[in-house]
Amino acid sequence: MDITWLGHAAMRVRTRQAAVVMDPTDKSTGIDMGRPTGEIVTISRHHPQHDFVKGVKGDPIVIDGPGEYEVQGVQIEGIRALWPANDGETAEPTAFYILEAEELRFAHLGGLGQPPTPRQAEWLAGVDILILPIALPGGLDAAGVARVARQVEPSLVIPVAYSGDRQAPELKAFLEAMGLEPEEPVSRLTVNKRGLGDTPRVALLECRG
Repeated sequence: MDITWLGHAAMRVRTRQAAVVMDPTDKSTGIDMGRPTGEIVTISRHHPQHDFVKGVKGDPIVIDGPGEYEVQGVQIEGIRALWPANDGETAEPTAFYILEAEELRFAHLGGLGQPPTPRQAEWLAGVDILILPIALPGGLDAAGVARVARQVEPSLVIPVAYSGDRQAPELKAFLEAMGLEPEEPVSRLTVNKRGLGDTPRVALLECRG
């Protein structure tokens, strides 16, 4: 499985069966993710920075809500979540996604606006790889995101949705709260079940955009 960070919360995960683009973003983030190809697109929030489907090359199958799906051999489960409401507004429905492929269980929490409920935490239990946005406007702060990671206890954590700068305050706060030294940033991360190891890790990806 190959994992690439396209910018903001956008990710591209290539399995042997298919390429999945998660939370494709438009240029309002200041990032150009290019034109990634994908057979599957998952959407956590209906917001231009998370649902820019027309920026994905090809004719992908779009998954934009809770449910269980199987597309080209990739098992996908969407878990209902909520984005916190501003004063006088209604909370926005969002989704977390769990992918299963190549003996790996992989979660992308692009819609992480508040801590997971006990029920959501049950769904996330046993995740091997956890991708977390650490600096979404209006979402959890870096320390709050770290608490989520410690609760889920994945083998590998990948922080995203920050500037991409190794010295970014949000990244520093997240790493301090995790109490782990990150690995050196890479442009693409290749992972398999046997290579995860027994010690929790934080992997940094270079932003492609």
